[in-house]
Amino acid sequence: MNRRTDKAYLYMRYLSILSVILAGVLFSMPGGIMAAEGGEKSAGAASGVQQLEAQFSQAMEQTQKDIAGLQSELAAETRNLDEDERQSKIYQTRMTFLKNLVIMSDIGISELEKGVEEIDLSRSLIQTRLQNIRQRSDKFRQLLVSTTDRAAMLDQARGEAARLADQGSDITKEYQEYQSVLEKKQVLLKAILDVLSDQESINQNAFDAFEEMRGRLKQEIAAKEGGRLLQRIDKPYSLWQVSVFTQELVQGVKTMAGWLNPSVLREKWSLIKSQTAVFDIMVFAGLCLAAVAGFRGMAVISRRPRFVSLTRQRIGYPLLLIQACVPLLIWLGIVFILSRTGFNTVFPDLIQFLQPLLVVVLLTRVTRVAVRLAVEGKPAQILAVVLKWQPFFIWGIRIFAFLLLFIHRFISYKSALLYPLFFSFELFLIAGVFLFFRDIDQIDPPPRYVRGIGLFFKTSAVAGLMADLAGYSFLAAYWYISWGITIAVASVTLLLIYSIQDVDQQFKQAVEPETGNTHGISYPFYWILSNGIYLIIGVLVFVALVFSWGAGDRIFPFLSRMITREYGLGKFQLSFSGLVFAFVVILLTYAIVRIWKQVMAEKILKKSGLSTGARESILTLSGYVVWALGILLSLTAFGLNTTSLAVVFGALSIGLGFGLQNIFNNFISGLILLFERPIQVGDVVEVGGTWGEVLKINVRSTLVQTYDNSTLIIPNSEFISSRVTNWSHKDPYIRRDLKLGVAYGSDTALVETLLLQAADHVKEVVQYPKKPVVQFIDFGESSLDFRLRFWSTINDFLTAETRLRFEIDRLFRENSVEIPFPQRDVHMKA
Repeated sequence: MNRRTDKAYLYMRYLSILSVILAGVLFSMPGGIMAAEGGEKSAGAASGVQQLEAQFSQAMEQTQKDIAGLQSELAAETRNLDEDERQSKIYQTRMTFLKNLVIMSDIGISELEKGVEEIDLSRSLIQTRLQNIRQRSDKFRQLLVSTTDRAAMLDQARGEAARLADQGSDITKEYQEYQSVLEKKQVLLKAILDVLSDQESINQNAFDAFEEMRGRLKQEIAAKEGGRLLQRIDKPYSLWQVSVFTQELVQGVKTMAGWLNPSVLREKWSLIKSQTAVFDIMVFAGLCLAAVAGFRGMAVISRRPRFVSLTRQRIGYPLLLIQACVPLLIWLGIVFILSRTGFNTVFPDLIQFLQPLLVVVLLTRVTRVAVRLAVEGKPAQILAVVLKWQPFFIWGIRIFAFLLLFIHRFISYKSALLYPLFFSFELFLIAGVFLFFRDIDQIDPPPRYVRGIGLFFKTSAVAGLMADLAGYSFLAAYWYISWGITIAVASVTLLLIYSIQDVDQQFKQAVEPETGNTHGISYPFYWILSNGIYLIIGVLVFVALVFSWGAGDRIFPFLSRMITREYGLGKFQLSFSGLVFAFVVILLTYAIVRIWKQVMAEKILKKSGLSTGARESILTLSGYVVWALGILLSLTAFGLNTTSLAVVFGALSIGLGFGLQNIFNNFISGLILLFERPIQVGDVVEVGGTWGEVLKINVRSTLVQTYDNSTLIIPNSEFISSRVTNWSHKDPYIRRDLKLGVAYGSDTALVETLLLQAADHVKEVVQYPKKPVVQFIDFGESSLDFRLRFWSTINDFLTAETRLRFEIDRLFRENSVEIPFPQRDVHMKA
């Protein structure tokens, strides 16, 4: 290879490196990158130079455009920084005002809560701003990294350029120009990142300051809430003047008219564009689709025949309640989720207005549906009165809530219209309560306890008015709201109790239609299940009432401390929560054992070919193993560690030597019965002359069901130490003897034939292990005595004996064979 060709080869390597760099700038395909391996002609090098020069020109133009764009970005970010500094001063002024709220002792809770809402709105705006700043910082940081990497690759190519200075001097000059352009781009990117860092620092400091102030306001609210109920408010007489009302109404109209101001609308639109991200729009669209799907699904379910049949009974009343509340729950969920997105920063007052309003509408609808369903089974007069007055109370409460929230949110939380509005509602409520119970009293015969209930509600309604007139407006509001939620909770609870009672009754009728008892199922499990449902309802009602009366902050921490508190008992550390967990573990163990036995019996052992007794032994022993593990886990959950368990088992061993000796003896005897299997479940045994079938071998005793349908509870040790006859130990066959006599002079051969013929006609008489035989056993006083010896099964021998007697009597009558009466000769002496 000549010298010229060798230089061309080196130059092509240099061109390849620069092509890779320029391709990264231009985002071009690698087709322009030439990798000539020892090019044979210098014309290829010339072509590569021309192509590289063209790529250099394009890369320079693109980088210059990038620099111009970065300069615009830097100017925009600088303006954003100035705006953040200006906004930071506004935040500092607002922070000073909020600090004064905390310092001033005569500030009410409403002002503090309003301050918390403003802080939440500011925090949301700042948080959105921080997210945008960090996203832009990440973008420019990645761009800086890629630019730095490209500059490093150019430095690597500098060595190649130095070796080819005679052929690539123009290329080297262009390389240096491109290097300086990249350095200028790096400087701009670093400047932008510095500005973004300053923006992030300013907004983060403001966010932290608001977070700290929010905590202080929350503490101040919690400290003042204790005395808020007994805070007396002096209402000036000027509040009741017409001029004050007129002024407030005019101010309210101006405020609402201001919402349509073009500048306000433009500001809202700019907030929507700046604060509402694509994610928020997707969330809103998803919520709308979910709402449509929920409405559609509920409509489909409500048309199902099973749903219709259930809702016509009290057992399906909860379904009707859910059906009535699902639309409101969906809308409430939508508003709640929107309050966690950017929409809350654009329409904070609207969302804070809709949330409590939807809660009020939901509670009133729950109460309306629950009360209507609860009184459907009552006399028609009561139902008529309830249906007459329901709209009065429901719509009165809803209209009052709408006006109250509207004035509080959109006009002023200190508006003079609030006091007459609340007073008018109180009069409206008292009048409604008195008129409602007047109609109830006119029902003949009057419902039980109606006078006491009516007196209670009348007193409660008047008490709130008296508290408000005395200046305790917060106490009056707390009184009415708490009683309203309590009525809703009581209505739903009454409806659930009615439904559960019907479920219980239908379940018992399905199990035992005639007696309605729970024969055939585990009574402890049924008792725990049925009463556990009532317990759960009671706990939920207690929680709802505690929250409705605002006592959750005091009662639940106290209960939590009492439940989690550990009590020392010697070396044991016990707690109420441990006791609850231990009880839950026992219940779960009980359920697991039942499911395990059912699965083993029906899925595994049913087709195993084992006998009934063997299958029952396997089920019982495996149940003992699961119970042992469950008891150990429950003791551990109760708070007994390994050392404590050793102490417990040591005390248990001492107890076994004294009071628990018989119990332990029966337990060991039960294990012997399960392993040795002298008796098994399903065996027919004779104990003390009483026949019965073994039903179950328990831990302490064995259950034997007699043919009189009585149950013998026999200690397991009795089967080990006493004599027990097991009629079905090896096989189910049993031999029986049927004795009878015929008159003297009868044909004995015919009698034998007839007896064997009778045995052949009875299907319960088996030919295995031996065929029936007839034995002439004696010459009796009045008859020739015969014995028919036959074999049958343990379950059919009584039936076999009965049918044999019927058949023998028929055959004897047909063949004139006489069964004589006892005969005696009596000689009378004169």
